[in-house]
Amino acid sequence: MGTIDISKVDRNFAGEGIRYEGLKIYSARDRHFHIYGLYQPYEGGGFKRMPSDAAAKMKGSIQELYTHTSGGRIRFCTDSARIFLRAVLPQIVRFDHMPKTGSSYFDLYVDGVYWNVFRHGLLNGLEQKELPPNAYDASLTLGGRKMREILIHFPLYNPVDAVFIGLDEDAQILPAAEYTYQKPVVFYGSSITQGGCASHAGNAYFNILSRRLDTDIVNLGFSSGCHGEDAMAEYLSTLDMSALVYDYDHNAGSVEELKQTHERAFRIIRDKQPNLPVIMISAADRMFGIPARKEIIRRTYQNAVDAGDKNVYFIDGGTIYAPVGRDLCTVDHIHPNDTGFLMMANAVEPVLRRILAENAPCAM
Repeated sequence: MGTIDISKVDRNFAGEGIRYEGLKIYSARDRHFHIYGLYQPYEGGGFKRMPSDAAAKMKGSIQELYTHTSGGRIRFCTDSARIFLRAVLPQIVRFDHMPKTGSSYFDLYVDGVYWNVFRHGLLNGLEQKELPPNAYDASLTLGGRKMREILIHFPLYNPVDAVFIGLDEDAQILPAAEYTYQKPVVFYGSSITQGGCASHAGNAYFNILSRRLDTDIVNLGFSSGCHGEDAMAEYLSTLDMSALVYDYDHNAGSVEELKQTHERAFRIIRDKQPNLPVIMISAADRMFGIPARKEIIRRTYQNAVDAGDKNVYFIDGGTIYAPVGRDLCTVDHIHPNDTGFLMMANAVEPVLRRILAENAPCAM
């Protein structure tokens, strides 16, 4: 995919005004960096997860939440001893049950290991400069100069207008290795799928799976917005993906709604993509895991198997949280905390690993 210099299109996205001694500042849309998980991220304007015209066909919260950047990632290699980040946001989203480190901040992984969150004002010796409205600066030190692979996760519950990355002036920048599985896994589901309520973005289960399996991913989880409607099923059916994780139990407002939509949406997708691996998951939390709902999802799976479909998989959400310690897994009996997300990743990983190994064209 080609890139454009967005600063020449919209001066609000120019980084020339950021001045910190010893740093060279780049737009994250610069050719040195690769952005994953977002729709046409080099096209300018705010980042988004799906086309605006497609989002406009959806109902409810999707029309707003498609601009939230859950699942977005920036990857590159550098020998810089520090990484600076400026995020320009139209707003800072705040919740009473999820920290800003997860909803609104970026986090950093170095050579595959979590390093820290780019928190507002965490500058590690840099003197804070005057900021434009709705922006924050942060800098993390890495130690001595050596080449490292850098991964930066976008926020889970916040729109993002622009991102700038600062490195030591004489630092090298190289591309990160391509993902082993370059065709993305798509996750469709509720606020849980969007990432609520991970303490930082890298701890949401889809991001854990992306790192563990070395696969690209696209997140289409929308808080309160996923109801298996035809428009979304039609959109999902157009995506070039290696697998679909189909997990919207929480957003179906009633047993009857789930019954009316679950198999119908799956059939719309299956008609367009007859060989797509689809993982169906029922709700994991202990208050919402209604047996009747689980049986609807299981029935969609079983009907497909009975019809000869060999590319469907079912995960019983009631088995995801371990019997010992179930009460440690959520913040509100619904949304997982980091422990809950880890257990979700552990449940999905073996199924997804098998799918990728057997079906992905570039499997190793």
